[in-house]
Amino acid sequence: MDNLKDALREAGLSENEAGTYLVLLRLGSATASEITQKTNIHRINIYDILLRLQEKGLVSFALVGKKKTYEATEPKRLLDIIKEKKRVVEEALPVLNAQKVLAKAPQEAIILKDKAGIKNIFIEMTKSKTPICLFASGWGFKQAFPEYYNVWHQRLKENKKTLFTVISSKFLGQDRELPNIYKIRYLPSQFVFPSTTAVFEDKVFIAMWSKQPIGILIRGKEISESYKQYFNLLWKTSKS
Repeated sequence: MDNLKDALREAGLSENEAGTYLVLLRLGSATASEITQKTNIHRINIYDILLRLQEKGLVSFALVGKKKTYEATEPKRLLDIIKEKKRVVEEALPVLNAQKVLAKAPQEAIILKDKAGIKNIFIEMTKSKTPICLFASGWGFKQAFPEYYNVWHQRLKENKKTLFTVISSKFLGQDRELPNIYKIRYLPSQFVFPSTTAVFEDKVFIAMWSKQPIGILIRGKEISESYKQYFNLLWKTSKS
């Protein structure tokens, strides 16, 4: 058991994630209550562990009537995780190097041409120390990152973040499935942003949802304040 846990930790799992995954492998499928009993992990924490395992592709779930059951995926998925970790690090290197440059410069911009780099900015957004202002151009993020879309909203909700959003009334009615972390105001229908822009902390992030998404990250207090003033103006003149 300990040797198996060691192997799982090498793949990047925490102690509790490894224990939960091993229990599910042995049980075949189980409810959260059953997993709690077998792992001795408090039920309040088990849902977060199961969510993280789902993000890693190691756990799936099904609804049987009103009961939600969880099941471990094939162990060979662990090899895919290790490969993905290497790929993500390799793709993130340009962003990491750019961050080093940004730290030395009062204002700088970088272009992100890969989805991994763009996703990293959205992950960073969930930890923002300031409110998030969003100039929305539609729902391109959902199309570009279908596997991360719901997880992103979950992380924002867990971190008690609110997305103050202005968007064209052309999209009115299409926001019914959005979580309540959004505070939305609508602009006239002809007012459609060509890209999605998020302003948080001292950063402005612009995403263009083409077939191959492109992101532009600008860091600088003056430009972020300028965008916030523009956002506040639109917020005051738009309708809820």
